[in-house]
Amino acid sequence: MKPIFLAAILIFLINLYIVYKYSCNYYQKNTSDKMWKLWGLRTPYWEGVVIVSSGFTAIVLLLIKLIF
Repeated sequence: MKPIFLAAILIFLINLYIVYKYSCNYYQKNTSDKMWKLWGLRTPYWEGVVIVSSGFTAIVLLLIKLIF
């Protein structure tokens, strides 16, 4: 594998963790515990986290490409 793919995966995982840490408590507070335990509510949350993390990863990779 090329190093850029490994870097992209690492950046994506770091972004995913950061977005999760900052947003999870907010969404859990806005919904009841009973509703949060249902996958019907968690699935859109995780879809959003993955999409935002992908966007941040693309921005970071573009910035890296511009610098180097």
